[in-house]
Formats: sequence, structure tokens, C-alpha cells
Amino acid sequence: MMKINAKILLITVIAMLVLLPTISFATDAGEQTDIYSGFYSRDGNDDRAARVSGNSIYIKFYPDQWVIMLYVPYPYATTLENKVLHDAFRTVSKRVKSKSYIRGKFGALDRQVIAHIEKYEMPENNKAVFECDGTAPCRVKFSNGSMEMRKAGMLNDHIIKFNRIDE
Repeated sequence: MMKINAKILLITVIAMLVLLPTISFATDAGEQTDIYSGFYSRDGNDDRAARVSGNSIYIKFYPDQWVIMLYVPYPYATTLENKVLHDAFRTVSKRVKSKSYIRGKFGALDRQVIAHIEKYEMPENNKAVFECDGTAPCRVKFSNGSMEMRKAGMLNDHIIKFNRIDE
């Protein structure tokens, strides 16, 4: 009698281990984060990352599968209010409908910035893939209030955190 209970317990544990990840994945697949109403600001935009690169980076996704990346010179970026960046994204999105790099003030800015426009794909809910620097596609994962970008590096992937800025 004891051997049967041990076998049943073992089978139950194995079944749970196999089914639990599937149940968790199904739950994640059904929930989609709203990525369109705001933009994403690189974590550290007013810190070391911006000083080293010379730019603060802001990214906005659009439902028609376009992504716009704004590279705003540092320290000018520290003087901008979020409303100004929202207006700049609106201007860029109305002006360009093809993959490109353009430079301009985009109606709302006092200095020239670079806008990088690309198409993105959503292979899974809350995940996007797009060309972000020419070496390899960037892989993005969205969660509530943030975004994590993975860029290919020489030895390891670079993981860059972004915070969501709502309109």
C-alpha cells in the first residue's frame, strides 16, 4: 500500500512540474501591456549613461509597428519636460513613414536631436524585436511601467532598463 502511494505522489509531483510552467505561460500570453500611450526613458538618462554616450535616449512604440528612438544631447535633455518630448514624438511620427535617421528640432525642441525610425515585430505578447544600432536586432520585453532592452555585445548581451513616461 505504501509503494502505491509513493508512486502516486511521484507521478503527481512530476505532472505538476510539467504543467505549472505551461499554466504560467498561458497567463502571461493573455495579458498585454499598453505600450502605446506613453514613451520610454532610458534608466540613467540624467546620469552616467547619458554623460558617457552624450545622449539621453527616449523610445516610443506605435500600433502600426513603427518605433521612434530620440537621441537628445546631454545635458540639454535634463532641461526638457515630458510634454515637450511627447510633442516631438508626435511631430516625427507625422513627418516620416519609412525607416530612417533624421535630425531636427521637431517643432518643440530648442536644439537639434536625432530621430531613428524603424519597424518592429511582436513575436509574442509584451516582446518586440527591431533594429536599434545596426549590429544585431534589439529584443525588448515590456512589463508594467518599464521595458528591458537586450542588445548584442561582444561577449555578453547589454541589458538596458527603460522607465515608462505616460502622457
